[in-house]
Amino acid sequence: MSQPELESTPMTLSIRFSDASNLPVFHVNALGINSSSDEFFFTLGVVSPPDQTQAAALREAGYVVAQPIFRCAISRDTMEKFLALMAGQYDEQTRGREWLNRSGEEMNNEEVSGNE
Repeated sequence: MSQPELESTPMTLSIRFSDASNLPVFHVNALGINSSSDEFFFTLGVVSPPDQTQAAALREAGYVVAQPIFRCAISRDTMEKFLALMAGQYDEQTRGREWLNRSGEEMNNEEVSGNE
């Protein structure tokens, strides 16, 4: 007796992350990106500001060394989603910052007008 073949139909599911509050937050200021034909490799790190004694050596070397703190590989499909999401987030953040700057300038102008 043969069993019927089960066809697998692709299904897209949304993803929800569980609580991430226990994870450390690193403020990175260095980013390295490499790629292959179907993946992108991100290395995130931190560069500490050099002190006065290191300045001459850094100028001569022409680079500073970052301390890597995280590395990951992202598939092309996931990268496409990431870029779309980040573009939207970046635009929204930019609009918010511009609004705050305009509001601050208007408040400063009102203060100057009131002092005259």
